[in-house]
Amino acid sequence: MLGYFESILPYTNGGKLPYWLLFISVVSIFNSVQTYQNINLTKRVYEKNPNQVSPLSARTFGTWTLITSIVRFYGAYYLQNKQIYELTQFTFAIAAWHFLSEWLYFGTCKLGKGLSGPLIVSSVSLVWMYLQKDFYVN
Repeated sequence: MLGYFESILPYTNGGKLPYWLLFISVVSIFNSVQTYQNINLTKRVYEKNPNQVSPLSARTFGTWTLITSIVRFYGAYYLQNKQIYELTQFTFAIAAWHFLSEWLYFGTCKLGKGLSGPLIVSSVSLVWMYLQKDFYVN
């Protein structure tokens, strides 16, 4: 069983970034699914103005999250490809821009439990990918 599990994990070249991307991708898929079932968790992210979260906006957010999780999944397995690496990196830049603009410009988020997770994941991932690009990209 362990051999099978190891065989499906991405090649890491000795680093941990592919595992991180795979983990974030899988977590994001579950987050996407929940946006189609219940909008309460999405309202936590936009907790400063949760009445703006509708079932439609939650599903749109879930679809966007699913698309980024697919890109990140591919990134976990193909980091040596410059275009895939950069595309994966852009998903975190766009996520950071979205959440920062919702917090600082649109005022739908406030710094708290709901916003902290996405901000930490996007900023840590962006910095990590920036610092490690030469290590992974051929």
